[in-house]
Amino acid sequence: MNTRLFDLSGRIALVTGSSQGLGFTIARGLGEAGATLILNGRNEERLQRAVASLSAAGLKVTGCAFNVSDASQVREQIPALEKKVGPIHILVNNAGIQRRGPLEMVDEAVWREVLNTNLTAVFLLSQQVVQGMISRKAGKIINICSLMSEMARPTVGPYTAAKGGVKMLTKSMAVEWGKYNIQVNGLGPGYFATEMNSP
Repeated sequence: MNTRLFDLSGRIALVTGSSQGLGFTIARGLGEAGATLILNGRNEERLQRAVASLSAAGLKVTGCAFNVSDASQVREQIPALEKKVGPIHILVNNAGIQRRGPLEMVDEAVWREVLNTNLTAVFLLSQQVVQGMISRKAGKIINICSLMSEMARPTVGPYTAAKGGVKMLTKSMAVEWGKYNIQVNGLGPGYFATEMNSP
């Protein structure tokens, strides 16, 4: 890959939900452009396989397993990571889950699980990481939105609600943090053949 236009040498990038799927591919791309990677996921075994794969490809990578929707874990892990690896220059909020079913049948616990993972986690991670970005007057935050940020289809109501929220939260972050030279963008991928979309 020609990295001349995208030289991220000296930058540290945290990508949530990066032990598989789009998150893994995004992390690999950032690593190939020179970034030091921090992979995140909840499944320690899967995460370590992802770390080993990228490390074997010659990339600088470490892994940290924690639940991005748990505020106490986020508050504990982000400072620890920055102390161990260095300041996070790039945050990619990619972690997400899908729970399908007719909206009228969705259990409240499922609704909260999807919203917490897909939307609240974006707020929690960004709020924690942005503190250092504000003090350095520099940073990049990329939130993974979705086609479902713009439209709806049957059986994915909680996901659609969450991803619509991510779109507007991204706009709010951009408006509030732009004055600190922090760029916040959202990406809205279409359907890819990943583990989450296999159904």
